[in-house]
This record gives sequence, structure tokens and C-alpha cells, in this order.
Amino acid sequence: MTESEGSSGAPAAPGPDSALGRIVGVFLSPARTFRAIAAKPTWLAPLVLWMAVMFLLGVLVTTRSDMRSLIKRKTVQQGQKLSDNQLDEIVERYQKFAWISEGILGLVPAVIALATAGTFWALCNAFALEIRFRSAFAVTVHAFLPHVLGGLALFAILWNKTAIDPETVEDFLPTHLGSLISKASSPPLHSLLSSIDLLSFWTMALLVLGLSAATNAPRRRIAALVLSVWAVYVLGKAGIAAIFA
Repeated sequence: MTESEGSSGAPAAPGPDSALGRIVGVFLSPARTFRAIAAKPTWLAPLVLWMAVMFLLGVLVTTRSDMRSLIKRKTVQQGQKLSDNQLDEIVERYQKFAWISEGILGLVPAVIALATAGTFWALCNAFALEIRFRSAFAVTVHAFLPHVLGGLALFAILWNKTAIDPETVEDFLPTHLGSLISKASSPPLHSLLSSIDLLSFWTMALLVLGLSAATNAPRRRIAALVLSVWAVYVLGKAGIAAIFA
């Protein structure tokens, strides 16, 4: 696949080929960077960075979570009552196996990237927009770099907090409307408002640029595809929140 040409017919300036150059380029010159990614897909560096940030966030949250208060609150909501000894045993068990939760959180970006890339790879090919899975995956992990930036900002916000409630962690970063309403008061509404998120819209814009460059399809067509997938995801997430509310 050759790089896209400018509107004047002259060849577009080549994009960055280094891993660091592409990570920076996603923020400073996304169109040119995604043309380079489409021509030569790479994905390891941004994925490792994303996983590392999520892992560090997981360690920070698990080590500073007041699990005793959280478990006590949950049991009260469920109409149960635990003795102090029972609470101590549960907290001790949680602390003993906290490393498993941290490790799983570190793997979440890989799962998200695979699921997202697989979805767009399948849909693009279904609509006769030819794209290789490697290209879809490379575009996806670079498009999620705004969330990596958000993760770093969230880490900085949480760093000075001595006690963290893991159920409200996502609301500490004021990039979405979910922070305007308590999750406990209305989980479905909180889920919907949380989807009105600056980082998510930024990621979708980058996905449009990247998938358009990789498929040579008009951006308007790719935008319709990306928005449709996002809408299904948002409604599904809100539905699950309503079921388990």
C-alpha cells in the first residue's frame, strides 16, 4: 500500500518510521503519522506503553484502596452483615492475591486492542474495504494513545491520595460527563454519561484517520462505521449496568 497523495497530486511528506516518532506524531501530526503506519504497520511500542501505564495504575489503586470500607459497604447494600473477623479475613485474602488483579489490569489493553482491531478488520472487509489485521491492529493501538495520556494524568491525580475508592477511580479524571453524577445513584445513566468522553472522541477521530489511510476509503465512510460501533458499545455497556444495578 502506497502512502496517500495530497490534494495537489504531489506525494505527501513521509511520516515517522521510529516507534517514538510515531507515538509523538499521533498527537502532533496524526494524518501524516497514520499514512506512515498504513504503509508500514508497527504496534509493539504503543501497546507496551499502554500496558505499562495500566499496570502502574492498578498497583497504585490496589495498594491504596480502603478495601475494608468497600467490602463493608457492598455487604450492607446486599443486606448482609459481616463480623470484624470475617472482614479481616476477606481483606487479607484480597491483599494476598492483589498481584493477580494488577497483572490482569496490565493485560486489559491487549484485550481491548485485539477486540477493537478484530471488529474493524471484520467490518471493513465485510464492506469491501480491504485491510490486513496487522494494519488494523497497528492503527488501533496508536489511536488509543490519548487514553494512555489520560492514564498518566489519572496516575498523577491519584498519587497524592492516601485512600482510593476503586469504584470511583474513573471519575477523578474530568474528561467525561459521568463525573457529574454518582455511579451509585444511577449506574445506567452514569455509564451513558461516562461515554460522552473527550478521550473517546479523540480516539475515534484517530481511528477514522488511521482506518481511512489503511483502506484508502473516504473518511466520511469510515466515520460512519466507527460511530456505529461506538453507539452499539455505549448502549450495550449501559444495558449491562442497568441489569446489574
